[in-house]
Amino acid sequence: MFKERMMKTALCMCFCVLLLVGSASAQDSATFDPQRGVWTLRYQDPETNQWVEKTYAQRTAIEPTVRSTVRREGSQLRYEYLLRNGRGARQNISVIHIWGIPTVYPVPNLPVVTASARSNTEEWTQQVWDQLTAKSAFEKQVVAAPTGWIGGLRVDEEGQQTSIVFGPGLKDTDSYGVEPGRRQAGFVVRRPELPGVARMWLQGRIRAPWTLDLVPPTPYWQAKVEEIEAQDYLLVPVLAPVISIPEPYDGVELARRIRAHVQTWLTHGHSSADTLERLNRQFDALIPALQHRNKVAARAAATALLREAFSQQPGMEHRDVEEDDDAHAARALPKATAQRTNETAARTGLDRVAVRALVFDVMFLLTQLEKQPG
Repeated sequence: MFKERMMKTALCMCFCVLLLVGSASAQDSATFDPQRGVWTLRYQDPETNQWVEKTYAQRTAIEPTVRSTVRREGSQLRYEYLLRNGRGARQNISVIHIWGIPTVYPVPNLPVVTASARSNTEEWTQQVWDQLTAKSAFEKQVVAAPTGWIGGLRVDEEGQQTSIVFGPGLKDTDSYGVEPGRRQAGFVVRRPELPGVARMWLQGRIRAPWTLDLVPPTPYWQAKVEEIEAQDYLLVPVLAPVISIPEPYDGVELARRIRAHVQTWLTHGHSSADTLERLNRQFDALIPALQHRNKVAARAAATALLREAFSQQPGMEHRDVEEDDDAHAARALPKATAQRTNETAARTGLDRVAVRALVFDVMFLLTQLEKQPG
């Protein structure tokens, strides 16, 4: 009896081991080939139980550089972007977002929806249509795209953020993106906000994309899709309409807004910690001087800010602020925040786009200061 029990126990253990070996050899997996830039995803279809193997080409086989310009155009500022794709790229650049600008641009004279969708459907429909028409007209005033492209605004009301988006048009004769070795100008944004540093979010065009939503809804694949998507784009720093000018004009409040924006540069890798500390000391002198209408002290603090900014980019001059030269077009940032910060600090305390934004904004402050009496 004892031997029989022992044999049954041994058989059960062998069977369990076989099951474990079988399941280990047939697990969901995702592997990346860095040479080809391709993910291979293997999973069991939850409906058919069949094993599926698919490939997903990462959309980063692009070599972008961006030259951003900003200049006065009437009561607005005209921001324009010239995008190049390097000769070594293997994909066209087809997705262009100026990503996460921390403001929602107000639509002037936006019609309100007052009717009830239930009790007065016809009037409600008309009011909604009027509102959409006003937003569309506003969007066309703000964003202009080159021939063969389309542009628009993507607004996150809850997060109080706006993204400016560009992409190839929908006609067969429209662009298929910026090809390797080619350049494309004419991406334009018109807004009154002063420049800050934003990031242009770029992806390449792949011939046969399939959606990552098709993988099973399991914790493994949720985490893996997040990992893939986090590596599936490049970021290039650009000037963008970020800092709103107080109405009526208030130099103290504007200085505070510029200072608040500059604080974000450390996180995004545009400034080193020691450079930011030196800039903050000058802001700490500038803001009280403006509060007390001490023009001499305010002018001195503003001049010190400009001196510190230019010291970070030797050879840079005032003429480079509004429109920089091709040799200094911005390149893609390293992906990891810590890596971005360390590499930026090793190269310079303040990157060139940040210097341009800060100088433009401080010069605006100085110009307004000189207009004031006393």
